[in-house]
Amino acid sequence: MHIPDGYLDPTLCLVFAIISLAFIIPGLIQAKKYLGTRAIPLFAVLTAGVFAFQMLNFPIVGGTSGHLVGATLISVFLGPFGALISMSIILLIQAFVFADGGVTALGANIFNMGVIGGFVGYYVYLGIRKLVRKGNWGIRIGAAVGSYLAIVLAALACGLEIGWSYTFPYGVQYTVPAMVGWHLIIGVGEAIITVVVIEYVLRVRPDLLELPKIGFKKLLSWRAEEEMKEASAPAEKKERKNPKKGLGG
Repeated sequence: MHIPDGYLDPTLCLVFAIISLAFIIPGLIQAKKYLGTRAIPLFAVLTAGVFAFQMLNFPIVGGTSGHLVGATLISVFLGPFGALISMSIILLIQAFVFADGGVTALGANIFNMGVIGGFVGYYVYLGIRKLVRKGNWGIRIGAAVGSYLAIVLAALACGLEIGWSYTFPYGVQYTVPAMVGWHLIIGVGEAIITVVVIEYVLRVRPDLLELPKIGFKKLLSWRAEEEMKEASAPAEKKERKNPKKGLGG
């Protein structure tokens, strides 16, 4: 799903760079204010894990490449803005160090995998979690459905962007089916891996799923700082009762 240099025309590159920055800047501000020290090691572990998974990709005829994304998985722990920041770091390293994804297309790649992947996946997960209240099934089902829809919609956006570009020889009638068709299959793997990770955390460290998260509610709330402290208090209390437990349980 990484769009290389030369696939998008300058106008599309500029438009998606501006859109992505419009999400990244408030996300960085909120993260600096409200993400506690307990979330930093988890942020690093999730970012490194998703980075490694994303390096396993394969070419798609008429499009770019297919691979797991992982944005929804990160958002379940840290919220959509946390996932966006993590994905931006991953995509920056991949573009500048590994030439995986174009530098000029960085804004579009961040939009597809960070904005769509993080925000769509998280709010689908959150909605299903609120609807399904039987045990932890809302968490499992929400994470699976959210991650599947997020990767398919991100692939759709990628196909549209490439097809709209006048520098690419094929139109949307070729790029969209190529991208979406493959990611309908890849999405199943994404959902399974997401649920496996969530299931493991539910068994060994369920408190990690209750860490403060950065979303639109926190961004727009004047009580955001107080709410973050209230949300993190139960997890910190549990940690004090079990001081020997680390991130790995």
